[in-house]
Amino acid sequence: MNKELFKKLFRIIIRASIVTVLTIVLFCSIIIKVYFLKINLNDIQYKVKHAVSNYEKDDNLLFKNIQRRLGNDLIIRVYDSQEKATYKFNNFKYEDNYISDEKISKALDPYIETVLGGSSIKDVIKLYGIKGDCMLIGEPINEDNDVVRAIFIIKSTSDVTNWLIVFYIVIIISMTLVLISIIVSIYIFIKREFKPIEDMTDATILMSKGDFSIRVEANQNNVIGELVRKFNYLADNLEKSEEESKMLDQMRKDYVANVSHELKTPVTSIRAIAEILNDDELKDSIDKNKYYSMILRESIRLEVLIKDMLELSRLQSGNIAFEKSYVSVNDIINEVIEKFEIMADDLDIDFITPKNLDNIPSIYTNYNRIVQILIILLDNAFKFTASGGVVCLEVSSKTEYLEISVIDSGIGIDKEDIPFIFDRFYKADKSHNSNGTGIGLSIAYEIIKHLNENIYIESEIGRGSKFIFTIHYM
Repeated sequence: MNKELFKKLFRIIIRASIVTVLTIVLFCSIIIKVYFLKINLNDIQYKVKHAVSNYEKDDNLLFKNIQRRLGNDLIIRVYDSQEKATYKFNNFKYEDNYISDEKISKALDPYIETVLGGSSIKDVIKLYGIKGDCMLIGEPINEDNDVVRAIFIIKSTSDVTNWLIVFYIVIIISMTLVLISIIVSIYIFIKREFKPIEDMTDATILMSKGDFSIRVEANQNNVIGELVRKFNYLADNLEKSEEESKMLDQMRKDYVANVSHELKTPVTSIRAIAEILNDDELKDSIDKNKYYSMILRESIRLEVLIKDMLELSRLQSGNIAFEKSYVSVNDIINEVIEKFEIMADDLDIDFITPKNLDNIPSIYTNYNRIVQILIILLDNAFKFTASGGVVCLEVSSKTEYLEISVIDSGIGIDKEDIPFIFDRFYKADKSHNSNGTGIGLSIAYEIIKHLNENIYIESEIGRGSKFIFTIHYM
């Protein structure tokens, strides 16, 4: 993955994590502060109530009891039924200064009437001049079931605040460790999860330079893993396409070399003979006729080559439609046998042909094109079979189609060449020792394809070849 993108994503996650942790800390601190203040208020109120309930008209005993329970850093005020302060105790310092009576009275004034009315109060108040909060407890003092006085206790929240400070330190350290763990975990997760993307980026750069062999490891079963698998599939196809492109390019080069070789031979011969005739060096009419015959033969050879090239071009253009009709298998085979029997005798090759074809039903195809295919295959078989060898023509009737095979005991075809033997421009004999241009099998293949039939090959070096094609009855 791009480093800048990784850094950007990582920064976003860190910020989100920090904001989340700080929000949790702030929320918890507020909740905990309120909770513990409430606990302390309830505890102070309980102790004051207990001291007041045990009041036996001895004020000194009451105040000492309260101080013993709550400590000395208190402000105590007692008001009579006329709302006049009858007792004052102030041992509450702020920055080494005692809080003035005026400030205390002003803070208690809103609560005096309520407590003298018989109600208890507990509250958190602001005492002017003091930073932070103070806890206020107000309790009525009863005599003979009548409220005769009101006692107020003001206590600093410093104990709670000190405890909260310790808590904040602990929670901040804890959350910092948690945040560090989260960041480290996220970093490891991102590096692991997005490593394939980084690998794909590097692989893409290599692919842009023509290296399609690179692959990215795909161990994940998520969207990124699927993306990596698609990337590898694309790389496979590109590598295959590159190999096919190189092979096609080589085939075309071979084709140009083959055709150039085939064209050069008759053209050179015709030119050489024409120069001899043009110089009028031959006086004997027999010699002249011999040279004229050579020109004719080479011209025919050149014409056949050009005709084959044009035929293949027309077939591969896709603009040819073959008319089909019901034809006799016997007629096709007999015509082909007649053409090759003399060749077999001349080459001293045993030509084995099928017998008893009268019982085979008619086939639905193009008569001339089937003859053309058989001529190409048989010509090819005789061409690569030495004297004393065998060429066999077989016809086998299947349920829905006819299967025709041309078998020879010739030199065979290398396994590496078999997949490409029908390809355009391909010639298995790269030494140019054989006659022909290598176009014949391509023409046969294109005709088979236009007839919607199939053709197969079985071959092994030194053990001959077998070409099989089908013709359907309907």
